[in-house]
Amino acid sequence: MKFNKILLLTIFATIGTIFSFQTNAQTEGITISPLTFELVANPGYKLTNTVKLYNPSDNIISIKMSAEDFRATGESGQVIVEPQEDLTYSLKRWVKIEPTEFTLKSKEEKFVSFTISVPNNAEPGGKYGSILASTTGMIQKEAIGAAIAQKVGALLLLTVSGETKESLILKEFSLSESPESVSFKVRLENNGTVHLRPKGLIVIENCQGKKIEDLEVPATNILPGAIRETDLSWNIKSEDNCYNAYLAGTYGSGNESFSSEKINFKTSLSVSSGSYKSSGTLWILILLFRLLSLWKF
Repeated sequence: MKFNKILLLTIFATIGTIFSFQTNAQTEGITISPLTFELVANPGYKLTNTVKLYNPSDNIISIKMSAEDFRATGESGQVIVEPQEDLTYSLKRWVKIEPTEFTLKSKEEKFVSFTISVPNNAEPGGKYGSILASTTGMIQKEAIGAAIAQKVGALLLLTVSGETKESLILKEFSLSESPESVSFKVRLENNGTVHLRPKGLIVIENCQGKKIEDLEVPATNILPGAIRETDLSWNIKSEDNCYNAYLAGTYGSGNESFSSEKINFKTSLSVSSGSYKSSGTLWILILLFRLLSLWKF
């Protein structure tokens, strides 16, 4: 596997959105839109869509289009664009792009079409690929030169209709405390055959059962076989110092539910505040005593 053929993409936490990626970022370079396609098709169907390329620079840029697969890596929402050894989730081989090579003049935009042909015997489930636009050269005003290689792309998330498996596992729900805040960690694993976008809330109550606050867990796509970690922070606002927190959410087309056990935690914020007041009062009394002693002297 060659390093220069591996691209990293970041899947941001915006609800339902997977953003595009770029390597060797430049101040000026081509852009692509839309940034993601979430599609559904039956076996034997064809889907045709378009992406728009735009050249914001003052130069003429040569472009080459291609399709590639991608897979998840790590737990922070990144994916690697590379050929799939396991064809279970491969989409590249079904994609045809037209045109594949062209030039963009300064401030010019161009629409490029792509067609996904789903085979009649396609297995139901998720298929994942990307439409890539690569710069292959640049014509400047005074000379012809080689530009710094740039690749931008749009992600394709295709679900082939049929009997699919939707399964989500809560791998971890934990917290860590600091004097004025609590940090929560949520790790969810997609154990199914299609991508999932679970929704969830961290419910915070005091130890008497009164709800203090709900923290929304951002809804983000999780690819099959991947684990997604989300970290949230809660600034302590209540005068209580004893709390319970638990996670509750849903996922999939059937809104299946998942939840955690309650975690009990105590904070020292209100206790510290009381200690501060007490020590402040003590210092005032000491100061008054010394002033009175000086007065008598």
